[in-house]
Amino acid sequence: MIEIFKTDITDKKLADKLSEALKKEFADYTINFDLDDQDRILRVEAEFINSEKIIETVLCLGFSCKIIPDRLCLLKKNSSKEMQEQWDTCFQSNNTVWGLEPAKSAILANELFSTSSLKNILIPGFGYGRNAQLFMNNGMNVTGIEISETAIRIAEQNYNGKVEIIHGSVTEMPFNDIIYDGIFCHGLLYLLNTAQRTDMLNACYNQLKPGGYMYFSVLSKTSSNYGLGREIAPDTFENAQGVQIFFYDSDSIQKEFGAYGLQDTIEISEHAGTSKNASFDFTAIVCRKPVS
Repeated sequence: MIEIFKTDITDKKLADKLSEALKKEFADYTINFDLDDQDRILRVEAEFINSEKIIETVLCLGFSCKIIPDRLCLLKKNSSKEMQEQWDTCFQSNNTVWGLEPAKSAILANELFSTSSLKNILIPGFGYGRNAQLFMNNGMNVTGIEISETAIRIAEQNYNGKVEIIHGSVTEMPFNDIIYDGIFCHGLLYLLNTAQRTDMLNACYNQLKPGGYMYFSVLSKTSSNYGLGREIAPDTFENAQGVQIFFYDSDSIQKEFGAYGLQDTIEISEHAGTSKNASFDFTAIVCRKPVS
């Protein structure tokens, strides 16, 4: 995600000083100034951006700051091409934007998959693979689906061909007719629109063996970023870049996952990027396909 702010900073030394102050406050944000631009712009990139906090911090340091809506990178249609461009830009600017440690949801999913003796695992939204190693360390075979060619190149450097990564969008599943023992997906589903979420869940469930598990982690309505941006539908907010985020509660989880063997939900706090100071509330959703 990218946001553009207008400032009144004209001196490079002041811009550098402010940039360092912001980076200390927002360790997982990529922050740059362009003083040659007529708006003396501040450019911020991150998975999630707390615009109000950015503005508050800059104002406290004695400078003006406001978002320029018509200068933002918009993403409205959720097409495969648009999503690929967005994620390629993200991974090009910050190769390991979420660090190398697995998400908490991956740790919990690994425990479930291991105790259930699952072997073949599908990870839609593979990214650069930070969650895959955990499953592989426990003897599981992992296949990933990833839309960003940049992320795939990073993952291939780390895994040296030990993981099959399919290049494509989850909105275009299935890519093969393989039946998997388990499916793990962290932090992706809520970026899709209603129809895309339904199609993805159907596709995943159709590729899950009887007795197998699906494990999704999604943003919760209790998360600190709920309500940020423009509400375009119930519990769906469009941020400054035009990215639409859907937030789940118990009712929407039951509605969307009830038909897929919903078994359990677990509340999780996940770090925002590599920062240990900021976090978002997620819900891990566990589904099991009936044996018969």
